[in-house]
Amino acid sequence: MAEELDDIGRETAALMRQMLQLATLVALRTRERGQREAEARVKVTQERVKETRERLLREAREAKAKDPRNLELARMLERPALERGISLEKDRLEHSRVARGARTAERQKARERELTRYDSPERRQALAAHLSRVGVAPELAAVRMLMDVSQAQPPQAAVRTRPEEPPRVTRAREHDERMRERERGRERNR
Repeated sequence: MAEELDDIGRETAALMRQMLQLATLVALRTRERGQREAEARVKVTQERVKETRERLLREAREAKAKDPRNLELARMLERPALERGISLEKDRLEHSRVARGARTAERQKARERELTRYDSPERRQALAAHLSRVGVAPELAAVRMLMDVSQAQPPQAAVRTRPEEPPRVTRAREHDERMRERERGRERNR
């Protein structure tokens, strides 16, 4: 009876091994099938994305083609190129005449500017005194004076561009405004 029990145990073990092998095989096949299905889904999704992209590009192309500016451009490109005109030489001469006229006008303006320049020593001295009063370093004032030589306006232009009110009136107004602002600040602090 012990032998029969051993035989039954061996057969049971063999059956269990076979069942385990079958279960492993089924699991592998199922996994492969699931992997194939997943790969198929990925392919379908990629195809849809590609089709959508192509459709969007096609729609954009069609919209661009319907744009009136592009239609006009296409019409302009379809027109034949103009033949050479008879007046090409004349146009070149006119262009050189216009350019020559512009050059002479520029020269004349430069001459007028040179004639109207007036550099008064009094004006430069007043500016130097102002700079020293304000507290600008003497080296900087000297550089400014060197830069300023021959850059002054003529007296007539200085008179023309003079402000309507004298500077002392403007300064007095600014001073009064500052004083009023101080009084307001004092009243707020009370």
